[in-house]
Amino acid sequence: MRFVLSAILALAVAFPALAETRKERAARCAAQADIVAQAVEMRRKMKSEKKVRAALGETIDPKYAPSITPLVGFVFTLPRNDLKSDVAGAFTKQCEAYKP
Repeated sequence: MRFVLSAILALAVAFPALAETRKERAARCAAQADIVAQAVEMRRKMKSEKKVRAALGETIDPKYAPSITPLVGFVFTLPRNDLKSDVAGAFTKQCEAYKP
């Protein structure tokens, strides 16, 4: 499934998590899922990828800023029909299951 592979790739590139606790992982996954959710919503509203990255860069915790570009890029690779599903929920599930 392209979505799963893309999510794992985006996660691996965006934010390597080598020695994090379960609590830290849950917090990171939640923050990154929020980025995905906001990117999906803005894409649904026909915002450009560049504008989405800029908007998120102004509102996201700076510690998660490195995740913005690959996660927004991931959202913009999805077919528009996939944006109707729970992309952020699927991302969270994959993020929490990821084993570095």
